[in-house]
Amino acid sequence: MNEALFDHVATHYDSWYDTELGSVSDQVERHLAQSMFKAPGPKVLEIGCGTGQYTSWLVQEGYEVTAVDISGEMMALAKKKLAAIEVNTAKAKPVYWWHADITEILDQLETYNGIFSMTAFEFVPEPENVLRKLFSRLKPGGCMMIGLIAGMSAWSEYYGEAARNKPTSVFARAALYTKEEIGSWQIGVPVEIGECLFFPPNVQTTAEALSLEDKREGNPGFVVAKWVKG
Repeated sequence: MNEALFDHVATHYDSWYDTELGSVSDQVERHLAQSMFKAPGPKVLEIGCGTGQYTSWLVQEGYEVTAVDISGEMMALAKKKLAAIEVNTAKAKPVYWWHADITEILDQLETYNGIFSMTAFEFVPEPENVLRKLFSRLKPGGCMMIGLIAGMSAWSEYYGEAARNKPTSVFARAALYTKEEIGSWQIGVPVEIGECLFFPPNVQTTAEALSLEDKREGNPGFVVAKWVKG
């Protein structure tokens, strides 16, 4: 992976969540991810923490988080965000920050109760192999969960067009997998897949988006995959 690819979008990354489309998209993705991720103990590895959007939630849930990201610029923003939360959250456990490419530190990892990642494995080469190695780092009963932009959807078309129009876009480096492809990965145990983002990127209002989300028609734009170690 390329660190500079993500550094140059860091300062504008969170502005997506301030738009109506970004806000409602985050709402449905977050609801699905947070409902599915349950680690049986405190130690959680977060891969691709970015600007700390989910790191914040993990800390507030009481987890002891090791946050990994390839982008130093993204991580700097996450540290600022978490510093404010740690001041206002009683007994918040400190985050251990690890500026690295996950594919290069697999042999240095400890064991964890949970492994969590949102919109990072689109950029990880050979994700099946990496996930299999990560799964071996889970303690018994541990939960590994990743969220991905889904292929063969209105959203994959949207990001594909963005990449064609701007070859320097981060999405020019993304591989977007269908739920069937993700379901075929041999990680060690059967996968549980959750789906969301059933509204298209050209939706006009939050109300319209949520109405389409309730109908759950067509292919999902986002999938969450979970593996639990026996």
